[in-house]
Amino acid sequence: MRARHRSEAGSYQFGASATESEELQRLKLQATVAIKLEREAWQAAGLRSGMRVLDLACGPGFISCELARAAGPGQVTGVDLSPELLAAADHVRQTEQVQNVTFTAGSVYDLPLPEAQFDFVYARFLFQHLARPRQALDNIRRVLKPGGILCVLDIDDNWTSFAPGSEAFTGFIRQSGAGQKRRGGNRLIGSQLFGLLRRAGFRNVAVRIHPLTTEELGLRTFLGLAVMFRAQMLSKPRRLLALPRLGKIRAAAQDPDAWGAVGIFLATGIRD
Repeated sequence: MRARHRSEAGSYQFGASATESEELQRLKLQATVAIKLEREAWQAAGLRSGMRVLDLACGPGFISCELARAAGPGQVTGVDLSPELLAAADHVRQTEQVQNVTFTAGSVYDLPLPEAQFDFVYARFLFQHLARPRQALDNIRRVLKPGGILCVLDIDDNWTSFAPGSEAFTGFIRQSGAGQKRRGGNRLIGSQLFGLLRRAGFRNVAVRIHPLTTEELGLRTFLGLAVMFRAQMLSKPRRLLALPRLGKIRAAAQDPDAWGAVGIFLATGIRD
């Protein structure tokens, strides 16, 4: 079961490198840092009050609760593989007193849900971890109602930059991207989403890129979310080899003119 869980989780495994509490803090920060952008993206994609919504790889449930507020009185279902994250999500739901959201265990490759049930499916930073994105899209199509909307948010390392110290930064980004690829992930997924959704049969496919910079995020948050956590995608020997580059990046971040940016890809499509 553990082996199957790891395979279906792709290149991400909760608690694999950081402690669970540290990873929960990172996921919370990741969920809140660009929430205005995400709310606007949901509205532009067609999320409306009363819809039934599926939040794939919901993690600790912060975004599921936001979706529930946006779609209320519609119902939101959060799905994740990790029992630990699902327990955290239920705690968040109770703490925030959100009534119209439930959580269930499941894999995007084998969703334990009836056909044509949802009006809106959200996949946030999921596809970069998937070895079999087409299979995932086929399952998403199955649970969407005809006319239902898929909204995918993800990244592409070709749209991540930092200066000064760009040589060390670029080297580490490539090194960690190769590490994620070895685990079955794809850090270049953003620019591939348009073709993936079209080949999976979605219509009216559109992809937009929204830059987030250190001016908006703050330098420390940018480095934490867009750079340093990537070390967990490396094996222990490769992580040790990456330390000089990480040291140079930290040193460069002390420069008062340091600046960085990451491109957030938002892809949408409609099921026939």
